[in-house]
Amino acid sequence: MAEAAHLAHPPAMTEAEELDCPDWLVPLLRDSLGPQFAPVMAALRERAPVFLRVNVARADRAEALAALARDGIEARACAIADTALEVVSGARRVQRARAYADGLVELQDAASQAVVAALDLAPGMRVLDLCAGGGGKALALAARLGTEVLAHDANPARMADLPARAARAGARITPVAPPEGAGPMDLVLADVPCSGSGSWRRDPEGKWRLTPERLSALRDTQAGIMDRAAGLVAEGGRLAYATCSLLTAENDDQVAAFLGRHSGWRLAHSARWTPLQGCDGFFLAVLTRR
Repeated sequence: MAEAAHLAHPPAMTEAEELDCPDWLVPLLRDSLGPQFAPVMAALRERAPVFLRVNVARADRAEALAALARDGIEARACAIADTALEVVSGARRVQRARAYADGLVELQDAASQAVVAALDLAPGMRVLDLCAGGGGKALALAARLGTEVLAHDANPARMADLPARAARAGARITPVAPPEGAGPMDLVLADVPCSGSGSWRRDPEGKWRLTPERLSALRDTQAGIMDRAAGLVAEGGRLAYATCSLLTAENDDQVAAFLGRHSGWRLAHSARWTPLQGCDGFFLAVLTRR
């Protein structure tokens, strides 16, 4: 009888269960997101759209849209970044499409594109992508600059596909190791390892792999990368700190701590994007060396 009653009236779900989120993360996310907490958590349980970046070195938006249409792919312009397209139908055809093979478009989330679009790029700048990974942002930087971009990653294997991607895009990407040997930079982009909380739609298990100890270790890594990046920036140059995290501990708190350690720097501007805009969650802070 007791079992039947239990089945008829199951216990109420906890907030964490309703949100499909570890208990310990709920207060951190609530504090970080404020009034957007509930809608963002709901958005993180939806399917992520497929976004493309128009390679402005090869095509404009109209040309890219027309080329995709010829391949049976319907896309539309996205307001989050001036290079962003959202795929409406035919997403599975993208990597077999002529537009992709010819380097007119690349797969890249709109917020990731917006990070690059928010940087004040100018011809002749010396630019380093310090945490290049697969090279998406390095390629976007090279397309906008029209010149060489240097790329580094602590794990060079992550950049294994970058030469082929750069060749397809017509981009000049030069791997450097160690980056200290490349000389002072006008801009260093540090898209640091993080919780990935802004992209949990694409990796739902990511939140379950994250632990308080792992988050603490990530924060230490982030601080170390920021300090290293600072030493690579020329006088008057800039450090762009980016994460795909929604957590204040990895974003604003890291910037404040950096400024506390480095008196010769100031915050020029910051920006953030959330899944409520359709894109992944991202944070950007641009710091200027005085």
